[in-house]
Amino acid sequence: MIKKLLNKYGSPLYVYDKSILIKRCNEMIEFKNRLENNLNVDISMHYSIKANENLSLLKIIKDCGLKVDSMSELELYLSRLVGFNKDEILYVCNNITEKEMKNVHDNNILICLDSISQVETWGKNFPNTNIMVRINTGILGVGHSDKVITSGKVTKFGIAISEINELFNIIKKYNLNIIGVHEHLGSLFLNDKMDNYLEGIESFLKVVVSYFPNVEIIDLGGGFGVPYKDEDRLDLNLLCKKLTDLLKKYIKQLHLKEIKFEPGRYIVCECGKIYGIVTSIKKLNNYYIGTDIGMNDLIRPSMYDAYHKIELSPKRDTEKIIANFCGTICESSDILGKDRIVNMPKVNDNVVIYNTGAYGYSMSSNYTGRLRGAEVLLDGDKDILIRKRETIEDIINLQK
Repeated sequence: MIKKLLNKYGSPLYVYDKSILIKRCNEMIEFKNRLENNLNVDISMHYSIKANENLSLLKIIKDCGLKVDSMSELELYLSRLVGFNKDEILYVCNNITEKEMKNVHDNNILICLDSISQVETWGKNFPNTNIMVRINTGILGVGHSDKVITSGKVTKFGIAISEINELFNIIKKYNLNIIGVHEHLGSLFLNDKMDNYLEGIESFLKVVVSYFPNVEIIDLGGGFGVPYKDEDRLDLNLLCKKLTDLLKKYIKQLHLKEIKFEPGRYIVCECGKIYGIVTSIKKLNNYYIGTDIGMNDLIRPSMYDAYHKIELSPKRDTEKIIANFCGTICESSDILGKDRIVNMPKVNDNVVIYNTGAYGYSMSSNYTGRLRGAEVLLDGDKDILIRKRETIEDIINLQK
């Protein structure tokens, strides 16, 4: 199967399994329904498009009943293109221009702003409108790396508690109406960090009750993790129970109509793999297995020291070695996996990198002139091309 797809579509290749994508969407819908029944408040699950913006995947996600969270003009355009209506789109942004704000306003999309100056810019241009604001309570967020923790005293996100009075002055000045308050703690928590996540949510709820008791919406962000190293799956039943108990303590003091979540990784991560080819094998102080998959195709290991399971195909009955998997980029950081115990491969064997449906293609680049691979959807026994492989002409045409 791997070799057949690589021969047909080229290497490296992004491959997505439709059945896994639908299963994860349905798990989020079931989580939403349980929480909704427990709390008697509308729950909305907004898929965070930044994880993977491929149109074919977005259509599947829409058909499963999720809403979306956009954070750029392109993501907003793609959302509308696949049929999400304005009430199904939330614009959660960071440091955007007046031009981009105008696009959101003209599309009649609810925006979430995360700084005093951005609220003032919006107010000057669009007084007498509804907005959401992102709050940073100062509590340390959750995540597998400092680079993905988005709450606390050393992150760029959100309006600090010390700025809330100034926020209210600006709101009054432009007659803005804060209908929702947002918090996002970080990316990728599993069962071992569930209580840290809940602690962060409680800190946020205390702020909402104290300063924003009349808001219609609270947004608890995303961060639902998936196992990259064969850890236990996130226990959604336990999370639902604990969230129910926590939220019940506070929502009776509010006038909520809706609670939003923004899962991204959880939905698309596990449906995706990258297929590639072994291009070289050498030993320096360590074995290095060179592949045609570079940090331009999957930057997470280089940027976050993230772990991705890597397998070789075919499985060979050769000596075991400890090796680093590396790519095509002339950078020392172009390492896909460190100190992996594998059987000695041969050049032209195949490589499979797991859990690349989230932040794989969406974070890819043309660094050092590498072209992005194709994307293929597996639907039963069918393989469907959902994005063509880039060509040199594609790149040159943008510069004419």
